[in-house]
Amino acid sequence: MEEISEAALAYYENGSEEQKQLARDFFNSLDEDGNGTVDVHEFIKILSEEGHGLLNNSRFFQELDRDGNESLDFNEFLTLFYIIKSRSRPFCAGCGIFLKSLFFSCAKCHESSDETFDLCSACYRGKRFSHQHAAFLDNYTLLAHKRLITLGGKGQPNTSQLFAGFYIPIYKKKDQNSAIPIC
Repeated sequence: MEEISEAALAYYENGSEEQKQLARDFFNSLDEDGNGTVDVHEFIKILSEEGHGLLNNSRFFQELDRDGNESLDFNEFLTLFYIIKSRSRPFCAGCGIFLKSLFFSCAKCHESSDETFDLCSACYRGKRFSHQHAAFLDNYTLLAHKRLITLGGKGQPNTSQLFAGFYIPIYKKKDQNSAIPIC
């Protein structure tokens, strides 16, 4: 969760005053008793009302509560705000845990669906899931794959380069000293 918290703080500090105010307003809406922190009861109540079903549980609250004092201060809250606003941190479709580090995504769903199908390393490695597609990429490789597609100007991924969940770059010799990736 450390990396996510760092990203959240970086985005906040580099955000516009309007974006910062949105974060403060959301924090204040969670802090029902006005004491400057959000306890687990406030957290679960508001997130349930706002429709964030996967986030509104005490286990996730504990992940956010970095100092373990059973309440979220504004900086701890920023991690939640980032997760909600960016919609970038999914839950494992196999076991349901919050994916706070490396995870695997179905490449086909990522490219062509409103919903992604994401797995923790343990569920992917242990094949503890059922899904109609077989091409999975970890989040770092997926980002690199998207970049190659963009640079190559192809528009759509060439899934023939995805083999058993691994991205296999195909290179064409440009000259003796360099090669260019082909998607």
